Amino acid sequence: MKDFDLLIFDLDGVLVNTTSSHARAYGDLWRKLGVEGPPYERIAGRKTSEVVAEVTTEMKPSAAEIRGWVGFKQKQARKHMLTEEIVYGDSLPSLTALAREGVKLALGTGASLETTDIVLRRMGLSGFFSIVVTAEDVTEGKPSPECYQNIIARAAVSPGKALVLEDSSSGLAAALATGAYAASVRSGVTARHARFIGSFEDLTALLLNLRIGNRCDA
Repeated sequence: MKDFDLLIFDLDGVLVNTTSSHARAYGDLWRKLGVEGPPYERIAGRKTSEVVAEVTTEMKPSAAEIRGWVGFKQKQARKHMLTEEIVYGDSLPSLTALAREGVKLALGTGASLETTDIVLRRMGLSGFFSIVVTAEDVTEGKPSPECYQNIIARAAVSPGKALVLEDSSSGLAAALATGAYAASVRSGVTARHARFIGSFEDLTALLLNLRIGNRCDA
């Protein structure tokens, strides 16, 4: 396993599982608009604004209407997150072990800044990440590499010294397009690429391969 100067985490599906919260929130929105939206697995990880604009194309909405609908979906998702168990059991121990090793950690997510802040505070993880990039910081969502390019540039590291941890195909594509290495966790998703280092059952399994597992209490 290579040595990395920067580990970049996706949020949903890697550190937390907000799938149910987001799926319910999209369902709330589609019912409000009287439209049939796509299955959540087809839109997971994408920017909400892109999904809403795509689904409502035939309605010819204004930009203000789309912003309002996006805000409604995000508000519903945050409401659901407060009532559901979303944190993976190995997330905090794994980040603690990495921080103890002095590894620089960053977070790149398609979630809004407000949602990200709520989730990180609830998890007690706000202090672990030196760089956080959310939906407000980019113009294009994954599989565009913009999110991860932003992080790598701000961290001032070579892409070849960064490892991105993802759970989706679009996220892996975004990561690999930057020149960084990438791994998937929890999902079994793979990529045929020289810089894809593997699919891992969870963060504990990944840390074992990074030779940090013996210091992780997960």
